[in-house]
Amino acid sequence: MAILALADTRILIQGIASPLARYQCLEMCRRGTALAGIVGDASPELAEAVATGTPFFRSACQAREAIEIDLAMVFNSPFEVKQAVLDSIDAGIRSIVCLTENVPIHDAIFICHRARDAKVTLIGPNSTGVLSPGIAKAGYFCESVCIAGDVGVIAKSGSLAYAVLSEMKSAGIGVSTVVGIGGDAVKGTDFRDHLALFEDDPDTRSIVLLGEIGGNDEELAAAFFRSAITKPVVAFVSGRSVPPGASMGHAGAIVEKGRGDYASKIRALAASGIRVADNIGEIASILGEWRVPAQS
Repeated sequence: MAILALADTRILIQGIASPLARYQCLEMCRRGTALAGIVGDASPELAEAVATGTPFFRSACQAREAIEIDLAMVFNSPFEVKQAVLDSIDAGIRSIVCLTENVPIHDAIFICHRARDAKVTLIGPNSTGVLSPGIAKAGYFCESVCIAGDVGVIAKSGSLAYAVLSEMKSAGIGVSTVVGIGGDAVKGTDFRDHLALFEDDPDTRSIVLLGEIGGNDEELAAAFFRSAITKPVVAFVSGRSVPPGASMGHAGAIVEKGRGDYASKIRALAASGIRVADNIGEIASILGEWRVPAQS
């Protein structure tokens, strides 16, 4: 099983004018992910490549009047994201993955509040997407770096997730679903939301949490784990050597005024009972330990 992106998840693509959106749309079709519909104009190349009969619409609201939609993927340009996400929320779509980076901070705050008020799961902005190997692809993650299995992965950084997925694949350890929540300071969902989903997934046996310096997402996840999660979690935090005030590239990955530093995150995670890996190579080793039955 998996979370968020299942075999029967009906997906709507928004922002098809983006070359990234067109490429990922074609990749989804090649991988067998069924598209419910596309918002935008059908180019000849796209119309020929997507599944026969995939309808095109002017808006998410128009699409929702004609077809059932479970999840919307937003590829729109940064200044179009606010309207696209609000369109999906108004259409009654319950899950939205926003893959666009550099969304204006005021717009990000606004859409995150609107999504929470509407009880909509908003992943991103600046998400790498969702991938359930062999089941469904809803983002940038590709199946070549991982195999299907029973480990849930939640990551701020897509590139870090790729490295860890590759290590896990080499060790023969598979993934139920990998979710990229994004590294921006303002985002719709955080580690806690997806920890809860993996906790409820009967086919996810353990969880990998990939954090980085900046903000307090990891500290909040540690407290949530202690109170609500029974499955084993291994965490890795990147940015050990980044000096205060320097950014790693993500809008949220910066240590300021003594908050969000590497040491505080490691302390909080370890104190909660989460196993902390010193490097990404240790993650697969720890997961392997949990697979070996304890000796009597």
